This record gives sequence, structure tokens and C-alpha cells, in this order.
Amino acid sequence: MACDVLVLGAFHPELAPLHPILGDDLRGRIGAAAVVARITGIGLPMAAVGAAMQLAEHAPRLAVLVGTCGAYPNLPQGGLCLGNVVVPARLRLTSPCVADRTSQIPDPMSVEIVTHAPTREGLLRAGGLPGDVATTLGITVDDAAARRLARAACASAEHLEAYGVATACAARGVPLAVALGVANYVGAGAREEWRVHHRAAASAAVVVVMRWLQSGPPP
Repeated sequence: MACDVLVLGAFHPELAPLHPILGDDLRGRIGAAAVVARITGIGLPMAAVGAAMQLAEHAPRLAVLVGTCGAYPNLPQGGLCLGNVVVPARLRLTSPCVADRTSQIPDPMSVEIVTHAPTREGLLRAGGLPGDVATTLGITVDDAAARRLARAACASAEHLEAYGVATACAARGVPLAVALGVANYVGAGAREEWRVHHRAAASAAVVVVMRWLQSGPPP
């Protein structure tokens, strides 16, 4: 059954804040929009496949990815803080090996996808902060590697699934926007910090999306 907005998250805790609003089946109306929320699976490959399956089933006009991310620390332009919600304009595919120039991505391969501008602007008005997001195959757990990746990708945050979901949306011609709560700083302490903060960060991302949906019909 078609919907207006398909909200996607990597795993169930990232969609848990939507249960009081959409019910146990995660389907209902928010503002003027018919909304469905579904999981894609964790990691770049699973997220791409899972998103493609959900897009085929629900035929949305628009998709919004929510979840948690890690903020790259010590950025020259100033970085994100724990609890912030980043709303990226660009999603970039990269890896530590690419940043270190020990491997190369073939020229014909897509490495950057731009998110849907009208929805992005609405999410920023609803409380999100701008900052591009890098997608890597694994979690970066080295401080020096985190700094190199941030510079190489010109990114403010790291997220494992965003590029996979964006690829699935691009293949089906579905506009995508992204709102990710910052649960940790990328580096040696990332995994433990994420365990402490991920539920609050996921809730913060959902709050921004709900404000946007309640402000009027999606574009």
C-alpha cells in the first residue's frame, strides 16, 4: 500500500520513539501525511537491500532516514555535539583506506548523493543542523583515522547505512532526506559512548522529523 512518507531506520530501537505516535504496526497519519516506518537492517549492504525491499512494498512519495551517528571531532569549522541532529546535504561513500590513499574507488562508481533539498530545509527549520555525512563499511575506532576521514570526506559525521539507503532511493527515483542524532564522537571511545547515548540520540532525530511532519504537508 502506498504512503506519503516512509521513515527508515537501521534497527528497531531507532524507530521505537514512533510507536506512541504510529502504533504497534508503525503506520498512521502525522499532520497531513500518511506515514509508514520500517527497518532496513544494519550496515551498508543490508541497508541497501532492506531499503529497496521497503520502497518496493510501500511506494512512498518520499523517504526519510532516521537513526544515530558519530560526530567527527576537532573539525576546523566547529563540529557537532552529542544530542545534536545532523541533516546532511550530501552523503559520501569512503573508507580509511581511501582516505589514506592505499586504495581507490573506480571513477565510474558513485561516491556522493545529494539529499532532497525541500525536505532537508524543512528538517533544518525543525531543529536539525547542517553537516555532510560519510558512510563507511565499519565503525572507525581510531582517533587519527577519524581525523583523516573527516578531512578526506569533508564530512561532519559518520553513519554506516546512509549511503546504502540513498542508493536504493536513487535507483527507484524516491527523494530522500536524512536526520541523525549524534550518539558519540568517532574514534577510540565511539562504541562505548554510543551504547550510553544511542536511545536518546535516536529520539532526538525522531523529534525533528515529527516537528517537520506536523508543520505541514511534505513537499
